[in-house]
Amino acid sequence: MCKPCIVLGMLAVLAVTAMSCGGRKHDAAYYELMVDSIRKAEQVKEIERKAGLNVDPVNAFFDSLRFHSLPIQSAGNNLAKLGSFTNVPMPINEYFGYPVSAKLKAMLLPNAQRRQVVMVAEMKDSITPALYLYTMDRKHQTVDLLCIYDEKDEDRADDFGKTYTDYYITTDYTITIINYYQSHDHERKPEVMHSRRYLIDKEGKFEETIIEL
Repeated sequence: MCKPCIVLGMLAVLAVTAMSCGGRKHDAAYYELMVDSIRKAEQVKEIERKAGLNVDPVNAFFDSLRFHSLPIQSAGNNLAKLGSFTNVPMPINEYFGYPVSAKLKAMLLPNAQRRQVVMVAEMKDSITPALYLYTMDRKHQTVDLLCIYDEKDEDRADDFGKTYTDYYITTDYTITIINYYQSHDHERKPEVMHSRRYLIDKEGKFEETIIEL
């Protein structure tokens, strides 16, 4: 119901109430004062809404995320080069499938297939993240997720080093992920292990596609 209709309805109720309370009558100024009070109460509610008071905390969190446009080029484990991530409050961790003890950071990306897309960094320690892309529905429930960056120690028969990934995301959400092995001997160039490419389908899921050579 529209607010003017509510005010008029309240005015009618006040008039009836006044007639039934011992037959006492009030002048026009009295009713104008009552209506003005009702209008001010409605204005206070609107101000509270705009100020974010009494707002669902989950919606408030996702609305607060910093936005990053596309394309995105790999920045390794340097989150600062990617953009401004927001620390995820512990109660929100469950929306990303993590326990409350996990240390997560998040950043909002453009929607894809009418799905919300969020980049999430799982902090393995103070400096080492694993990066994921999440597609989410209107209730912020996960539709699908894709790991785009991770690094792990690797021991080989003749060497040791680490594996890591580079990632590239185009403006149309073509996502290319390249896995490398880097020897402990940094004079040796990184070795490409394999590469994959993904698109986001109509349901908001990551679908692997063929890389054209």
